[in-house]
Amino acid sequence: MATRTTSTHNAGAWRSGVVTAGLTSLAVGTVIMAVKFAAAFLTGSTALLADAGESIVNVVAGALLTYSLLVSRRPPDDDHPYGHGKAESLSAMVEGSLILVASSVIVAQAIRQLVAGPELSRLGIGIAISAAAGLANLGLGAYLWRVARSEASEALRADAVHVLTDTLTTAAGIVALGLVWVTGLTWIDPVAGLLVAANIVFAGWTLIRRALGGLLDEADFELLAAISERIDRERRDEWCEVHQLRAWSSGPVRHLDLHLVLPRYFTLEQAHTSGDRLENVLMSLLGDRGDVVMHVDPCRPQHCAGCAVAACAVRSTEYAAAAPFDVESLTRKGEI
Repeated sequence: MATRTTSTHNAGAWRSGVVTAGLTSLAVGTVIMAVKFAAAFLTGSTALLADAGESIVNVVAGALLTYSLLVSRRPPDDDHPYGHGKAESLSAMVEGSLILVASSVIVAQAIRQLVAGPELSRLGIGIAISAAAGLANLGLGAYLWRVARSEASEALRADAVHVLTDTLTTAAGIVALGLVWVTGLTWIDPVAGLLVAANIVFAGWTLIRRALGGLLDEADFELLAAISERIDRERRDEWCEVHQLRAWSSGPVRHLDLHLVLPRYFTLEQAHTSGDRLENVLMSLLGDRGDVVMHVDPCRPQHCAGCAVAACAVRSTEYAAAAPFDVESLTRKGEI
């Protein structure tokens, strides 16, 4: 059995975009945090204070995000042969944990206000300031989400979700203050704070769950389905079977590991050429963020029925139908 590896890592092309986004998140988040605290202190609102408190997490997460992006974009080295992409998943998990911590602070403050009774003032100014901060956050979140998708960055995706969740928190605070202003019912403010905290808990847990998948090398089933479709469409007669396909992501890099069964009478040069063809198919799907490890195995009599090679001197069974290249067959363990 021969093993061959193909890898393309264009780290320099990724680094500028994602790091710029991380620095932007940190700078804009710091300004928005200051604005939100000003609104909270002016009004005495629990909902706005909760919103400002979450912004502290945004700033801390922005600093962590920038560092993790710098680390994750480093190319593979002797100590990290698969690269440093898991730094992004770790950053996303920490950010999700910080979100959960922020929600506990919000809950405590809301309960205290419900018991003691909130004291609110200058609601109009507070609403105006919060609205401006919310619009700024919405723009930042949309920008981060766009970069995260184009650069396949888990850490940026987590930060985008966090920022957009923060925008919802701001909107909830504004609605709560508006209702208090119209109705005079001050208890609406801490109740809104509790509802906001529940939404933050959900967002935080979602980030943690996704980050854990990256840290534990969770299978990428969407990628497996795309690979299955591509291999089946581009199949060649000599590809007797493909099995034990595994696909997972580490930061922006997607890794593939698979076995390719070829006719056992192939010369080394023929096997190399055929393997190159399959690798080209796979790399066309992965783009410049791919890593492929291929094990080339010789065929056995049980492969004859699914082998479409016409002129075969060692065939023991008549050809019946091409071997299936669906996800189930590609991911099963081989019998070689």
